[in-house]
Amino acid sequence: MRNAKSYKPLLFLLLTGWCLLFLRCESTEKSMVRAVYLAQSEQGYQAGLLYQAPQAAADAADATAALQFVQAEGQTMERALDAAEQALPQTASYRLCDYLLLSKAEEPLLTEYEQLVLRRGCGRTAARLLCAEGEIDRLAAQAALPDALMAQLKAAAPTAPRLYEHTEPGLLPVLGWSAEEVSLQEGGVLHTVVGNTLLSPEQAEVYRLLTEQGGTRQLWLEGERIGIRRCTVSVTLQKAQVLVRLDCQRAAHSPLPTQAQQQQLAAQCTALLQGCWQQGVDVLHLQARAALRDGSGASFDPTKNACPQLRTDVHFMLY
Repeated sequence: MRNAKSYKPLLFLLLTGWCLLFLRCESTEKSMVRAVYLAQSEQGYQAGLLYQAPQAAADAADATAALQFVQAEGQTMERALDAAEQALPQTASYRLCDYLLLSKAEEPLLTEYEQLVLRRGCGRTAARLLCAEGEIDRLAAQAALPDALMAQLKAAAPTAPRLYEHTEPGLLPVLGWSAEEVSLQEGGVLHTVVGNTLLSPEQAEVYRLLTEQGGTRQLWLEGERIGIRRCTVSVTLQKAQVLVRLDCQRAAHSPLPTQAQQQQLAAQCTALLQGCWQQGVDVLHLQARAALRDGSGASFDPTKNACPQLRTDVHFMLY
């Protein structure tokens, strides 16, 4: 018994050393893929991988040093991704792959990639979806662009939908790059299973406001910039119309909107809801609300029925 007890500290040290060695091998012997780029053309597929160099502390999700970019092409998506992985210095790891960049957010492309992720593990279904505008060759040629791309990806992530949500309507942020910089474009792409609609900066902010997304929304009302840091949307279904009420809390140092500014915002909300309805998008989930209330939401199906009459009211808290 005494001999067994004397070996316990030694065994504990050996186990600790083995765990540290395993964790170090996990973080330094693999190329940590942080983002995947996909594009489809008549010739085939184009894939790009934004990855963390093995010598960096790539097991930290917030690390941004030594980022690089590789690209490849293939007749199929799987072959293109495989060719990109072969260009990495070491075996690809998608454990920290938090983003998916798309030249065009087309539903067949997203479905194909999601199935490939589930079958092959070349990504994560929780990855954030973003649209990309720029020549992919520049990301590999310019050493400073990969780090700049990661910084913008992190900035846009809070409002970007995830891959597993691609069958639901979602507003995708748009990143663009030149030979010198990467920037987050104003506006966004409203993605649906039917198609995509480009929203202006004002429309994108109103959409995020109506869907109660986090962050401060900046809107120009009556020529004055108004910041809204919190908004609660209430919906009341009536026989003849739908009542929509927005209770907003302005951002710090933002002026209290006038009655005319509140009416302008209400008109913008109504116009966006009507425009999305015509595209088959039920932003406020009226069909689901009606189904919960009446047991059927057939009369609020945007693919079959005209947009219901909307009355939007906007109110700002005094504090």
